Amino acid sequence: MRIKRILVLTALCVFIIASISFAQDTPGTTYDVVVTKVRLASRFLEENGAAGLADFNNPEGAWVWADTYVFVYDCESGIIAAHPASDRIGERISEKVDAKGYYYGQDLCDAAYEEVGGWVEYYRFSDAADSADPNIAYRRKITYMYRVPGQPYAVGAGIYESELSLEELNKKLEAFTE
Repeated sequence: MRIKRILVLTALCVFIIASISFAQDTPGTTYDVVVTKVRLASRFLEENGAAGLADFNNPEGAWVWADTYVFVYDCESGIIAAHPASDRIGERISEKVDAKGYYYGQDLCDAAYEEVGGWVEYYRFSDAADSADPNIAYRRKITYMYRVPGQPYAVGAGIYESELSLEELNKKLEAFTE
């Protein structure tokens, strides 16, 4: 068990160093970095189960980077199981609603259980929400979700991305291998 943990932590360190150099020219992170990190989180929870949830609650931990973070849903009980913003833990997934009134929480769980996981889009209020232009009031957020084998959990991370469609993003998932 100790050797597995060391291997997982070593892989995580290599990933973090690679993702920092890969994303250093961008203000945030990219969809492929999100997919890689979420899948690493899935493997981590597969090996550690509920005991590993605490690692995702640290706002300065390994699962927080650039302008995003990994969170954990318990799709069986319908709650947020781990999140770097501790006040979100225990929130009902079914109550997650975006700026346009779309209830997206259950869709995140549904996407996680697709064979390669999946992307979900929803909208957040923009920093420019006080603008007279209604198109500036919202920012499109996309979140990639992936299941944790043998556990009731699904892990995800989101980014603000306005260029790629959900179809394009989900098609790109076929290129990622386990």
